Amino acid sequence: MSKVNALFHIVFATKDRRPFLLDTFREDLHKVINDIIISKKSRLHSINSVTDHLHMLVDLNPTVSISELIAAVKACAHNWMKTDSRAALFNGWCSGYYACSCSPSHITSIETYILRQTEHHAIHLFDKEIQKMCDVWNLSYHPEDLK
Repeated sequence: MSKVNALFHIVFATKDRRPFLLDTFREDLHKVINDIIISKKSRLHSINSVTDHLHMLVDLNPTVSISELIAAVKACAHNWMKTDSRAALFNGWCSGYYACSCSPSHITSIETYILRQTEHHAIHLFDKEIQKMCDVWNLSYHPEDLK
């Protein structure tokens, strides 16, 4: 039997980074996203969001591409939010995303980072954070990437 551990830290934002991910439905949104990930035979280790973006740590099934998973999450979560009156102002997700493979030895630190997003973004700007991530991993960065 094959054994694969394909951990990804995934980040994406609301369209134009508008603050539409509200506390009133945040927990339900996270449950919906977890169900989507399960339907893709993958595992959600952790998820958290602030008003304009979300972070996930996912163990991706080897038969599913990262782009396929993110497309499914964005589409299904979008459809769910359009039918929930608490998310009536939501106007979609940005077109891009950030995804980085992660070592299993870093699960705890990444989960802690994800779970502390509210405190983290009280100090650090999202744009600067993504730019720093891209710099660390030698990825090209453009300010419009996550809008």
